[in-house]
Amino acid sequence: MKSKVNEIFKYFLDNKIKNVLLSISSGVDSLVLLHVLLRTREINNKLNISLFHTNYNFHNKSNDAELLCRQISSKFNLKLHLLNKKLNNKNFEHNARKIRYNEIFRLVKEYNYDKVLTAHNYNDQLETLIMKDNDNANWISRIGIRKKNHLLYRPILDINKKQIYNYAKKNNLIWIEDSTNKDISFTRNKIRYLISKNRYKKIYYNNLIKLKNKSDVKYFDYLNKFKKNSKDFILRKSKYFIEINLNFLDFFSSLETKLFFNYLVSSSFKDEALKITDSHWFNIYEIIKNGRNGTSINLSNRILLQKERGSIIISIPRTLNNKILINDENETYNWYDSHISFKSFENNDMNIVPINLIKNGSYISHWKKGDKIRLKNSTKKISDIFINNKISNYDKLYYPVIRGNKGNVICVPDLATMYYSKFNKSKCLSLIMKRGDLK
Repeated sequence: MKSKVNEIFKYFLDNKIKNVLLSISSGVDSLVLLHVLLRTREINNKLNISLFHTNYNFHNKSNDAELLCRQISSKFNLKLHLLNKKLNNKNFEHNARKIRYNEIFRLVKEYNYDKVLTAHNYNDQLETLIMKDNDNANWISRIGIRKKNHLLYRPILDINKKQIYNYAKKNNLIWIEDSTNKDISFTRNKIRYLISKNRYKKIYYNNLIKLKNKSDVKYFDYLNKFKKNSKDFILRKSKYFIEINLNFLDFFSSLETKLFFNYLVSSSFKDEALKITDSHWFNIYEIIKNGRNGTSINLSNRILLQKERGSIIISIPRTLNNKILINDENETYNWYDSHISFKSFENNDMNIVPINLIKNGSYISHWKKGDKIRLKNSTKKISDIFINNKISNYDKLYYPVIRGNKGNVICVPDLATMYYSKFNKSKCLSLIMKRGDLK
């Protein structure tokens, strides 16, 4: 494993990785990987290793596995994150994986981990490829487990189980075998059992690997295609959202669209990645093609897709602002992507604001359903003003609205300003709104 230590060391060095989280089960695979990581830390003393363990309370050694993690954490002075869940047999593998990865990505955000490592090995890869073959899966699924996938890094994916056991015994490692691994009612365990009984021929394994390699090549060809052409479809982009012209539907199939979204999310939003089931993707794609304007659907727990007029917006949640008091006409006020300031009055009826209204406690806030503004000859709903000016449903959420001290709408910047019978332009200011944070 010396070569593996050097490989990991170089990967961390080249990618400036210093803070890693290892998902550890107390099984032999993850403890071997931990041992390799500790050896890596010996030649890179700046490497910070933390551990994550989930106790599903599912087998008779669940608590022993957690205890071993605690002991290892204490022995090597490693931070340990523990998650305790109780799951039943129904869809155990799927639910366990979902819970585990949701918590992992939460920890990544909270503690700023550079990479998450898992101890998937070559046998896991074979089992996955056989499962996908049994399901007659599409070509993208034939890639199987990826060694590097956004935040995830699986350094021993090319090491088989026999090598892992040999290394563990040679280094006197202690681990706990999960008794449920022998329960062949689980699909993966059944395939593992059939492999151990030599039920598959070597030529079958070779064919699966060939299909995987072809899928790898095809996948990277698509990534290059997306990198080259994505600018043709992206209308706007910030660290919070991407707006995409719907004309991409003329160029990409459903599967290609799914890959395109994965590429956009992973390349645009730090620490985000999509894991979309086929059934959920069917619903998403239907909304993209046939959904009404304003329809939204979650791509994942943290990623939202909204259908707009001629476009879709993919966004991550933003903390909603409280109102911002305007108390100094010389200040600039930041409201999400908008920067609001004031200057001497110019002939711009859309943004004229009396100085006395500002000094009497005006403030910036969100638009609310039912909001209206008094114009010269009528009163108009803010929602109608947004519609008339083709403001997207996404932008409505974050558009600044200027209110008086009683909550009445004074100005919707660049769109409408309240009619005030006592307007004295010498006692008015022009509101200036600049949009920032766009790429």
